[in-house]
Amino acid sequence: MPRRSSRKYLRDLALQRIRRLVMFAEQVRAVEPELADRYGELALATARKAQLHYPDFLKARVCRRCGAWLVPGVTARVRLRRRGRMKYIAVTCLKCGYVRRYPLK
Repeated sequence: MPRRSSRKYLRDLALQRIRRLVMFAEQVRAVEPELADRYGELALATARKAQLHYPDFLKARVCRRCGAWLVPGVTARVRLRRRGRMKYIAVTCLKCGYVRRYPLK
């Protein structure tokens, strides 16, 4: 068993908790959207505390600024944009207005 204070062990534990919070948020988002938002905030806080890069499955589902659970058409607006020759997907949080851009190749 690894030492409990090892950094790798703590990061793995944090990643497991983030996955569990994302799963819980997916299950309750239709019934209680406020609870899904709270799970999103906790997942971001856990990643920050463990000094993890945000996992890909978390980046697209939770607003970085307010921690809201992003559901296209409900709490997020998804648009295809072009800036010069570069195309990207713009996801706008409808609670705080934060825009996240994902480049297209």
